[in-house]
Parts: sequence; C-alpha cells; structure tokens
Amino acid sequence: MDEHRIHLLLTKLAGNTINEQEFEELMLLLRQAESDDAVQSPFDKTWSGLTPATQLSPGEARSLYDQIKENPRFSQTEDVPVLKPHRWLAYAAGILVLIGAGLAAWLLMKPSRKPALVYEEVWAPAGKRVRLVLEDSTEVWLNNGSKLRYPVAFTGNTRELYVEGEACFDVTRRDQQPFIVHSGNVAVKVLGTVFNIQAYQQAPLAVTVVSGKVSVAAGTTALGVLHPNEKLEYEAVSRRAKIDTVNAENLLAWKKGELIMDDVTMEQAAAIIGRWYNVQVELGNDAIRNCRFSLSFLHGESIGEVMKMICELNGCSWKMRGSAIIISGKGC
Repeated sequence: MDEHRIHLLLTKLAGNTINEQEFEELMLLLRQAESDDAVQSPFDKTWSGLTPATQLSPGEARSLYDQIKENPRFSQTEDVPVLKPHRWLAYAAGILVLIGAGLAAWLLMKPSRKPALVYEEVWAPAGKRVRLVLEDSTEVWLNNGSKLRYPVAFTGNTRELYVEGEACFDVTRRDQQPFIVHSGNVAVKVLGTVFNIQAYQQAPLAVTVVSGKVSVAAGTTALGVLHPNEKLEYEAVSRRAKIDTVNAENLLAWKKGELIMDDVTMEQAAAIIGRWYNVQVELGNDAIRNCRFSLSFLHGESIGEVMKMICELNGCSWKMRGSAIIISGKGC
C-alpha cells in the first residue's frame, strides 16, 4: 500500500485539483487497503494540513454522508481485500464534508461505471447431477457432464447465464428483468417458466418447455417461440430448427434420477449412457448406429442391466474392454 500516494491524492482532493482518473484511483486504493492503519496515517496527515473551505451544518453533513454511502462510485466492485465499509466510507465522507458541498456534489453527480458482475461456475461431473438455487430463487438442475456459469447477483436489466451440457430451469418471474440462457450463439429468453436446455458438444441443441413460454434465437435470427410440451431442436452447422410436440415430463425425468430414452438412436443412447455412468461407449460398426428404440430405467439400474436390455431389444451384444463398453451386432 502506497501511503504517500494516498496522501498526495487526498491533498489534491481537498484542494479541488483532483481529476476523475485520480479520484477513481483514490477510491480503489481505499478499497484495497489491507488494514485501517494503512489509511489512517495518510488521512491524518492530510486532515492536519487542511483549512475548511465551506463548513456544513450537522444536517447537511449527515445528508452528504448518506449520499456518499449509497452512491455506486463508492461501492465494492473489485475482487480484492477491503476495509470494513463503514471505516473507509467515513474517511472519504470526512474529506468531502471538510472541503464543502460544491466539490462533493460534483463528484456524486458524475456518471459512475456499472459495477462488474462477479460470476461463479458449477460443474456436474459425469455420473452426477447437481441442484442449486440462484440469487433470484430460480432453481437449476445440472445433468451429468454439464457446466453453468452465472452471476452471483442479478444487478442489471437482464438475468443472463451460460450453459454447456444439459440444465433444467424453474425460473422466478421478474417482468422487468428477463431471464436469458446462452449456449454458443443461441439464446433462450424467458420471464418465468420451467424449461430444459440440452447443449452437449457434437449434438443438436434442444430446448423443451414444461410450463410458460420461451423464445429461442441464434444470434439475430429468431428460431421460434415454445409453449408447454414443445421441443425445439437446432443444428448449428445447417442452421436448421424444428419444433415437435413431446412429453416434457419424460424429458426431465433425469432430475429424479430416472433414465428415460424415448425414440433415440443407438448413437444417441451411447452418448447418454456414457455421461450417465461415466464410461466410454463405442459402437463396433455403423450398422447399429441408427437403430431406434425406447426404454425407461426408473430404479437406478446398473450399467450391466441397462446394456442387457438395450442389446436384447436391438439384437446386438456388448462387452467391456478396459474402461470402455463396445457394442456390436448386425444392426436393425
């Protein structure tokens, strides 16, 4: 901590010669101070050399202090160690009160930068599912192999998050603060609803609505508006989207630990099983890649039980090779 620099900036502040860049530097130095003593010494040195320019009444001083305390310019926006807020605010307010209301009003009226959003990331590893509650009480479930990046607090005009993999959102309604989920260049916008987004790599993006209504866009191109029990699939390479009617509750069964595969190809099933059980699943030949089937596993069946049922249904066989599962057969 450069106490000499703080003293110099405080002196310029008191002498009404500080510019905006220096003022912002002073506020940052105050916020970054590692202890009260680091600020007390240059503050006392500056204070002792000052002569009041315009004395304020106790009521005016209190009002000015309250304005300072509530002003965004004095709020914490950096991820750095800070003094106890009431201490450094007192130092800043004390200087401003001493130099008079004119300069104080000028500083308070100047535009402040928007506080930087602080983000957190949550990862659901393969074979695991994660539930969390956001600052606005929105509930989120992350499926295995998925990641969510979200702001600790929603302070802007929108609530924006970023998803890789699959997540289900039960969104708290805020009419003046839309909820927007991003995945690549696709954005899903809602006010209050329950919906699922599936955005795994090397697979079409899918959005399914349980209740409410959502709009989906890829960049500046609108892809569609979804209602309950509607699912939109978007292929990024071809830029094609389609909307189908589905049983949304079945598609969200993963939240309850139920593995439901509804009209999936063997290739899609291999990816689902790989994430669900944290294994690598390989198809021995292309003949079985497009075989379609539907199966439900509701009681935490083992991977052996799941593979046995799939292979009996599709006329194929499977075996373990190291940590990978190899599926082979003539095809459907």
